[in-house]
Amino acid sequence: MTIAQNAAFQPFEVDSIAEPRGGMPYLNTFLQTNLRKPVRAAADGISGRVILSAIINPDASVSDITLARSLRPDCDQEAMRVFRLFRAWRPAYKDGKPVRQLVSVPVAFTKNEPFLYVGGVKISHYDEDEKAVTDSSQAQYKQLLPLDSVGMPTGDLVVYKRKPKGWAEAVRLPLQRKKHWKRGPSKQTLFLTGHQDADGQWLGRVYTVDETGTLVEQTDYEEGQRVGSAIQYHANGVVAEKSDELTEGYALSSWYPSGQIQQIWQTGKLKQLERSTPERVLSFWDSTGRQLITEGNGPFLTVKRVESKRDTTQQTDYTEQGQYVGGLREGIWTGRYADDSYGYEERYEKGICQAGKAFSADGDTTRYTEREKQPEFKGGLTGLGEFLSQNLHYPSDAQRARIEGKVFVSFVVCTDGTLCDYEVLKGVAPSVDQEALRVIKKMSGRWKPGYERGKPVRVKYNLPINFMLH
Repeated sequence: MTIAQNAAFQPFEVDSIAEPRGGMPYLNTFLQTNLRKPVRAAADGISGRVILSAIINPDASVSDITLARSLRPDCDQEAMRVFRLFRAWRPAYKDGKPVRQLVSVPVAFTKNEPFLYVGGVKISHYDEDEKAVTDSSQAQYKQLLPLDSVGMPTGDLVVYKRKPKGWAEAVRLPLQRKKHWKRGPSKQTLFLTGHQDADGQWLGRVYTVDETGTLVEQTDYEEGQRVGSAIQYHANGVVAEKSDELTEGYALSSWYPSGQIQQIWQTGKLKQLERSTPERVLSFWDSTGRQLITEGNGPFLTVKRVESKRDTTQQTDYTEQGQYVGGLREGIWTGRYADDSYGYEERYEKGICQAGKAFSADGDTTRYTEREKQPEFKGGLTGLGEFLSQNLHYPSDAQRARIEGKVFVSFVVCTDGTLCDYEVLKGVAPSVDQEALRVIKKMSGRWKPGYERGKPVRVKYNLPINFMLH
């Protein structure tokens, strides 16, 4: 005998409706943040709404997702994919009991400028000044960028220049896949994939993926420097954090793996060799959807699974708690691993750590006054300037050609003060870039490492080397 499932109620038939934790505005924000318009739809400049119908069950799960109004097949599929990622609902109630309820959710695809996309390749045209033009007959340059259906690069970026007899290849930037200096959450190797210009600078959108090709992060670059937004992803594909660039810092939002909003905050841009500006938290929700911090005020409490400090093959709960006043940390803050393999206690005034102590599984207690400390060249800025003036040599070919400029080099300061993972982010000329790299490598062992809660940590560092003719 088959037992029929209870019929689903309409919203007007219940006492309290089913709704996303945090409210409908946050569901809409989640959908727009996670939505990846199919490249073909973007090429056609498509905009409009897909309307989905679903049932929210008494246990807050979602079932019977159907298409109530179509836009076009590729957009319909993307809307369904993103909606399935959201699993943070509160059920409807009728007569004091949770019940099944039908919901209707619109998923909007915003308008964009259409572009030419042929055979899996995005084709762009530019004039003599390298400004985009829509009339290909007026173009002096043509750029070809192979993209898959969701916009990830699949091949070399090639630029052609118009010649009397047709187009001739001018620049080819191979698709790069480089090992990331950071590790993934489970210590897995990460890779950067995207394009670099002739000076080795990242250009356009760069993706971070793990060994299986799963997307971990995406960031936009211009001349080797981050611009605009950056997005990090949970392992299940949900956006974990999105940061948008402001004039003096970043506006950030984060989500739990369920898709429920977690935190909204702002932070200043980190200035190396200077004490960083404290982050300012505006809102925070716990994992059940309860808002703890409103307009920067309230208690903070979070529990997450982490790798044990005692046994790296085991996971344990990590609990952090404290108080925010005016968006800044205030008073006593604590963090503790459930297996007692790590913990800390800190005292804050207006977001600045005044004193702290951290203990580890071996019983060692470390005391500190700064939660995070940036690496520092021994002798400080003065010592760094003296070292560069004594060791930097202007390449003779660059002098003859009157070449000047700044070379931006990134490297990692290891826990013992040595350097590794060198990379020229923005170059000037081959000989100048190599000289900057040579001098940076000569600095290895002359740095004080960065610290986090009293313990030395690896820190990525960017340093400009200035070449000026007198």
